[in-house]
Amino acid sequence: MNYLLLNAGNALDSLNNVEAGLDSINSSAFSIYGILIALSGMLGIGVTAFSIILSIITGIIGLLFTILEYLLPAIALFKMAKKAGYKYAWLAFIPVAQTYLEFVLPRREFNVFFKTKKRNVMAIVTLVLTYFGTSIIIALNVVPAFGQLLDLLLPIVLIAFNWRRKYDMICTFRDKELALPISIISIVFPFVYSIVLIFSMNKEPDYGAGNYYNVYMEDV
Repeated sequence: MNYLLLNAGNALDSLNNVEAGLDSINSSAFSIYGILIALSGMLGIGVTAFSIILSIITGIIGLLFTILEYLLPAIALFKMAKKAGYKYAWLAFIPVAQTYLEFVLPRREFNVFFKTKKRNVMAIVTLVLTYFGTSIIIALNVVPAFGQLLDLLLPIVLIAFNWRRKYDMICTFRDKELALPISIISIVFPFVYSIVLIFSMNKEPDYGAGNYYNVYMEDV
């Protein structure tokens, strides 16, 4: 009888030991799982923080490039207008007015589809067509076929006017040999024209430095 009680006690102790071992293994497994979850969370936080920092750096670099892309050509145009004797040289720092300035600075005929000395008028026409051309076409679209024709012609006209604007600027402040290839290339790659402006801003216009500037060129 005592033997049986002893064996039963030993068996109970063994079961208790097994249960304790299983609890220990279970606790260890949960501890490792918790550690892995914590490490995974820390890694996720690190990746998120890195992405945020990278986005901020990319945004700052993009902003700097945007400023330089606007500011450097504006400074170049300002200096060109001052050399030309144009009293509204500050227009160079107003984005839309930059285009107007590029139209009126050259003292030469505007020759695309027709000839005119009214370069300021051509500047205004080009700006109106650029920003309101589609709306004007829609307003005039009484006959669908006529509206479709205008839709087709509008980009062609704008490309031609803007090509001539760049061509005349390069002829005036750089040289005629560069004017044609650079103005054509800049239709596809506008930054090429901006680079030429920057490297041409210290050159005298072809009508001489300090000359009185007449927008309409009636005295030319």
